[in-house]
Amino acid sequence: MDLKTFCRDLPKIELHAHLNGSLSRSTMLHLKRFYADSGLEDNTNAFFDEFQIGAGDCRNLSDCFQVFSIAHALTSTPEALAMATTLTLQEFHSDGCCYIELRSTPRNTQYMTKEQYVDTIVHCMQKSSIHLSMLSRLIISINRSYPVSEAEAIADLAIESYKKYPDVVVGMELSGEPTVGKFQDFVPALTRARNAGLKITLHCGEVCNPEEILEMIKFKPGRIGHGTCIHPKLGGTDDTWSALCTSKIPVEVCLTSNVNTKSTPDYESHHFKYLYEAGIPMIICTDDKGVFTTSLSQEYRICAETFSLNQVKVARLALEACQYIFAEDVQKTLKNKVQDFINKYCLSQ
Repeated sequence: MDLKTFCRDLPKIELHAHLNGSLSRSTMLHLKRFYADSGLEDNTNAFFDEFQIGAGDCRNLSDCFQVFSIAHALTSTPEALAMATTLTLQEFHSDGCCYIELRSTPRNTQYMTKEQYVDTIVHCMQKSSIHLSMLSRLIISINRSYPVSEAEAIADLAIESYKKYPDVVVGMELSGEPTVGKFQDFVPALTRARNAGLKITLHCGEVCNPEEILEMIKFKPGRIGHGTCIHPKLGGTDDTWSALCTSKIPVEVCLTSNVNTKSTPDYESHHFKYLYEAGIPMIICTDDKGVFTTSLSQEYRICAETFSLNQVKVARLALEACQYIFAEDVQKTLKNKVQDFINKYCLSQ
């Protein structure tokens, strides 16, 4: 089996995917058509060229956050949000994903409240579990660009949603423009959520900020996202790297996202190699598959080709990822599924 087919067929775990950044060209066409047919204004004239950021694009990490306003305009009603969620889940499933933790920031719009926003996504996930051989869970996001009072309100909503939908809502995360806001301001909200039973993941080390990186690692989240600037050769310090190596906090690695946002100059320079050599737990993820025109299969293939990993090592990345999901009750099922694939296709290697 060639590498491309292998990576597509491999049962994969997606643990870092933002809903609004994952809208594909096809999904956006469906959404534009929905608004046109409904007589609603989608509030944006921007489309694919503005939304998608590929290799060589002149935009940097800060610029990338501006493109989300396009997706937000296209998911401002419960019907559009449901369509976006359902189509995105179907696309991950078609790409060989067997488990996904999709994340999104609840927001009030002209047509729905934050509560309706969460309810809509949850109901789509519940329906998808009937029709797809893929399990889906929700991580509720706090945007660090928002006021602390808004973060507290979202934490309250996350806790209530977890009580209401314990089979779907599994965690809370801190994300958004990394140069805005202070991590410590959000610790009370994150701590309340964790004490209520939600797992926590943090966007960490997307920019050089050693003091904040150490604060985040000390907080002991269940996972961290990106971790681009933790190694001393990549903008971190000996202290930040030592803290990560000691803590062994799993890192959600998003290769194409980091390259396209200029967080790392190219795939060969990516911090994956340092994490891999140090034995730090990792999960290959897409981040925003729509924005960066990628897929989870493609991320696995790029990783294998860039760092010379054979199919056995690639498959073991997927197997080990099962340990770091927030829905612990299905870990064994997922491990068995990936192990069965390894037994069938990798034993001869």
